[in-house]
Amino acid sequence: MCSGWDSRATDARQFFNRDDKGVFHMPGFHLEAVQFLHERRDVIGIASDTISLDPGQTKTFPVHHYWLAKNKWGLENIANLATIPESAATIVVGAPKVIGATGGPCRVLALLE
Repeated sequence: MCSGWDSRATDARQFFNRDDKGVFHMPGFHLEAVQFLHERRDVIGIASDTISLDPGQTKTFPVHHYWLAKNKWGLENIANLATIPESAATIVVGAPKVIGATGGPCRVLALLE
């Protein structure tokens, strides 16, 4: 999901975009969108240029629960998505295995054809 949010990464206030109650406000995947990607397109992974796969104001994280329960992967905080073509690219994700963790840092490369 290339929302352009990575342009805010150098300003923590804009990137996290919290309101007076500390609630995050930023774009994310809608549950129906990831259900479509799973059921109709057999997609195995999704990525977002925000800090979450879900929209910022969620309290229940339906996209995380649905998507990850399907044994799919999700990447957050991806930079420079706007420079990647919509097709004809291969994404390579290198991630260390962290014992007992549900996530961790990774290095993401786009190989352009």
